[in-house]
This record gives sequence, structure tokens and C-alpha cells, in this order.
Amino acid sequence: MENLTQYGEIATFRVAHKRFYVTRDPQLIKDVVITNSKAFQKIKLTHMFKTLLGEEMLWTDEALYMSPIQPSQLKQHLTYNKEVIAKIIEKHTETWEEGQLRTIVKDIRQIVVAVLLQLVFGISIQDKDKIHYVQALMRKKEKLGKIYIRLPLHQPDSDEQLEQLLFERVQMRVQNKTEGNDLLEYILNSCGEEIDEREIYEQLKSIFLSMYEMITHVCSWSIHLLSQNTREHLQLHKEIQAYASGESLSTKNLTYMRKIIAESMRLYPPLWLFGRQAREDIQIDGYSIKKGEIMLISPYMMHRHEDYFLEPSEFLPDRFEKGGSIDVPSYMYMPLGIEHQAERGMDYITEIVTIFMSEMTKRFLFQLTKPESIAPMAGVMLNMKEELNVNVHKVHTQS
Repeated sequence: MENLTQYGEIATFRVAHKRFYVTRDPQLIKDVVITNSKAFQKIKLTHMFKTLLGEEMLWTDEALYMSPIQPSQLKQHLTYNKEVIAKIIEKHTETWEEGQLRTIVKDIRQIVVAVLLQLVFGISIQDKDKIHYVQALMRKKEKLGKIYIRLPLHQPDSDEQLEQLLFERVQMRVQNKTEGNDLLEYILNSCGEEIDEREIYEQLKSIFLSMYEMITHVCSWSIHLLSQNTREHLQLHKEIQAYASGESLSTKNLTYMRKIIAESMRLYPPLWLFGRQAREDIQIDGYSIKKGEIMLISPYMMHRHEDYFLEPSEFLPDRFEKGGSIDVPSYMYMPLGIEHQAERGMDYITEIVTIFMSEMTKRFLFQLTKPESIAPMAGVMLNMKEELNVNVHKVHTQS
């Protein structure tokens, strides 16, 4: 997609009967997503990626901000479950040996599944059989998706098995009226007397799969960047050591960690591409866009715009302020899209990633096995073109 911009600030191409535009012009993007936003409609990513790549999504981009769960509830939820996340990470990494070579993205995926089963459905780490079962199903879905990238990711056996397990979990909670400190509990409490078990399951499944993809994505690229940049890695380690106390770790003051996560999402945004479809014929900045034509907007490209970011291809966490904010227009930094509703999902995901990365870097330093950077591969997410292999080195928290 970056190569298209060699033809100017806007390029156009066709896929079947659809005309697409792609631009890196900040003013044009502002006019599409803000100034003239009513003249365009959002395109579901599931449809867009199937049209462009023949690849379906595991998740829906609306899941995080279309649920009835309120921001205050999400904050309360993470406050309660922070120690739970730490225990899950500790359990999954307790057998890692000093200097051991790990294919770290596979490890992250396994841990994220266990974390989200707890956070979303209340399935405890003690329920090893269910966790291992879901981990195996997710591996199967990912493997089939990579090998048969032009085929839909819907695989009847694994999808139906996953649905059976998780839907039965919802049914059990509804029928037994048991409580839990999970997202299922918050959604049940918002239902009142009318409870549609199928609708609740579909909401939770979308949340689970959305967060699974996004958290894995951000954590994987963050560890890749840290393993490449020793100075930043050691600075983060010092911050972790300063705020760690025994077995507990407060994330409240981890300002450098938040900068690293924000910079990781700048370089490799979870939502690297989205689109807007013209509701009517419209003239914008001298360009004629007809009804039904689609404007593609790539945060990946915008986040590397040299007019807004100094040394845009470099990993520079200090370009962000203490809270992970940056002094650029909102349409120039949008790792989860431009919608204001996305802030709810972004805050929640960022906080989970902060807890996750804090617990991982509290325990280990990551050393890349070769100095070359791994290139991203465009798909539904910006996947890594090759496996991320790192040597893990144990660190000891100061009391």
C-alpha cells in the first residue's frame, strides 16, 4: 500500500466492480473522517478484508465499543483482575529456563487465551482442560488461516467446538445464577429480566476474539521492538524495578511502559487499515468521489508521516508524553480508528497490555536471536513475516 503513494498523495485502483482510493494526505483524511464524515459511511472490516484479500476476520472491529459495559465497569474489572493476570503469566512462564530460546508470539497467544477466558467468561486457570482445549482450537484456526489465506477462516469443526464450550458456559451462568468478576457478569447485569443467552454469547465471543487478536498483536510487536533496542529495554527494566515491591507490581506509575506501548501501536497499529464509503457523489479537495466508492485510510501510513513524526520509522518512545499521549491531530494517531467510541476499547486494551507487558518484563529480558528487523505482512492484522525467536533471561525483582 505504501508503494501506491509513489503516484501522488492519492492513488486509485479497482477490485472487481469496486473503485478504491488510498491517500496519505492529512487534509484529505481529515475531510473524510471529520469535516465531511456524514457524507461517508463506515465499512465493516469483515467485508472490506474479504473484498481486498479474500481473508475473513476472526473478530469484529465493533465489539469493544458496542457492548453495554461502561468504562467505569471496565476499570473496576481490571482493578480486581490485575493479580489474576499476574498469576496466569507466572504459571505459564514458571518452566522457562535461563537463556532459553522461545518462539515468543506462540507463548503470548497461549497466555492471552488463558487471560481472556478468565476476564471474559470467568474460566479459571485451575480449569486446565478447558484452557488447553481452547488454546488448541485457536492454534488450529490460526494455522488454517495462514495456510489457506484465500479461504474463509470459518472452520466448522473448530468453530463449532469453541462455540459449544463457551455457549455452555453462558448457559450455565444464566441458569445457575452464579456470579463472577468477569465481563459476562457485567453483561448479565445489564440485561434486566429479559436474557437472550445466544445474544450474550455472540457479544462475548466478539469481545474475546477482538481482544485476543489486538492484545497478542500489541504485545508481540512491543517485545520485538524491545528486543531490538537495548537502551529502551534497560530503561524500562529500571522503571519496573523501581515500582516492583516483592511479588506485586503497580502499573500506576509506569510512564515509560505506556510510552513504549503507544510507540509500538504507532509503528504497528492493530487497526492498520479502515475504509469509508461515499453515501453520495462528493467533491473533496478537488477530487470527485462517486457514491459507493471507497476511501481507504491506513493508520500504518499516517503514523509514519514525516511532517508529523520526527524520524517516523524509528522506535522513539519519548516522542509520547507521560500518559502515552502525543501532540498531533487525532486523525494522525489512530491505532484503533478515529471513532470516539473506540476510546473505551483503546483504554481497556492498553491497560491489559500494560499489565501483561509489566509482568513479562518484570520476569524476563528478551534478546533477539538475529539483529535484523522482522517485516510486517499485511493481512487482517499486521502479522510478522517470520517467527519471532528470542532468548529469555530471568531477572530478579528488588525488594
